[in-house]
Amino acid sequence: MSRWRTEMRLKSQLLTNYDLTALPPPFNHPTVVRIRIKLLHVTMDEKQEEVLADAWLVNDWEDSRLTWDPKQYSNITSVDFPHHVVWKPDLGIYNSAQSGAYHTFGERLVNVSHTGRVLFVASIQLHYSCVMDLTYWPHDTHNCTMVLGSWHHSGASIDLQIIDDEPKMELMTRVNADGRNLTRGWWRLVEGSMVRQEDRYECCPDPYVSVKMSLILARDAPAYRWIVKMPVVALCVLTFIMFLLPPCAGEKLIFGGICLILDVLFIAYASLVVAHAPSHTPLIVKLVCQQLLLTVAGVVVTAITTRLARDPHATPLPSSFSTFLHLLSVCLCLSNYRSLVMPARWQALRTYSTSVKTDEVEMGENGRAQMFTNPNTNSSGPPPPSNHMSSSPSSSLYSGLDYLLLAAAVDRLCLVVSVLIFIINMLTYKSVL
Repeated sequence: MSRWRTEMRLKSQLLTNYDLTALPPPFNHPTVVRIRIKLLHVTMDEKQEEVLADAWLVNDWEDSRLTWDPKQYSNITSVDFPHHVVWKPDLGIYNSAQSGAYHTFGERLVNVSHTGRVLFVASIQLHYSCVMDLTYWPHDTHNCTMVLGSWHHSGASIDLQIIDDEPKMELMTRVNADGRNLTRGWWRLVEGSMVRQEDRYECCPDPYVSVKMSLILARDAPAYRWIVKMPVVALCVLTFIMFLLPPCAGEKLIFGGICLILDVLFIAYASLVVAHAPSHTPLIVKLVCQQLLLTVAGVVVTAITTRLARDPHATPLPSSFSTFLHLLSVCLCLSNYRSLVMPARWQALRTYSTSVKTDEVEMGENGRAQMFTNPNTNSSGPPPPSNHMSSSPSSSLYSGLDYLLLAAAVDRLCLVVSVLIFIINMLTYKSVL
């Protein structure tokens, strides 16, 4: 008789009167099921807070109903059956995120030895829930635990044993032309462990045995990190660059508005990933929100300083405050603006007219701008009086220049403060930058 006919006869005899819903004998002892898990690929869904792992689940057990004498069957020592025709442990994921995902085995076979040992290697997708901590996103690390056990039988019927105390991870990699490894996923397995545990419930006297697999996963996506980190640093830099522009430049308000839009766009982008974080806010999102508030404050200060520099002022600053402002301007390196209010008034005007920027000269609609740009100005003497100057021209003129110096001083102080805040933020949030 040919081997395949002998094997067909053996399989037919083994499955005669075989009840795949009944536990393997002896019934007074639990069936010991040994488990090993080999991970091929792990990914996470931040929005749904789920882990999806492609894995091989290796489990074996003894079934005395599937034994035979090899000598009577042409020395056949093992045969293969479709997995759905023999008894299998009803294992399930207790914290599954998708009902029934574990039991999709396809056309997998079980290998049965003549001693009754049954080996079943199933390629499955472990889909389970995991509460994620995105505090250090995009440098986040998560500890996700899966609980696997019999859905119906207690420990008195099925006893789960662990072959290896940690899951094996086999990364699917390939080497490119530069000799670098290219990996498939964004997540790296830092550490994994498997423990056997027994849980007792009020409904049942016997314990339920399960296997708890814990995975510590770290995000490993360098491109993803730079896509997030570099825009954040750039937004922080733009916040204080706004104060480098001249106090009379109206473009400062436009620049500040653009910075506000960029901050809001980044927050909207981050919300697509971290909006479902239940009990925490990522540090990098806190940083951008802080920068958003600083930018709003900067736009308000810019609006005030622009009005100080451009609007007409009927009275000069108090002399005591003006003296303090002159001393402060020396510390803030505002010699260009301070030269406007030097005692040598008209000489200072001529000197300043050759060095000041156009936006700083055109201070507004009050007419003082013509004092710096009037082509009829006599270079050998003071400019001729205009309708905007009263019998005491220096009073009207220098009240406006004092306010210009005040606006420049406020701008420079805000620049110093914003640079200090930038340095403090970079040190505070260096764990995510």
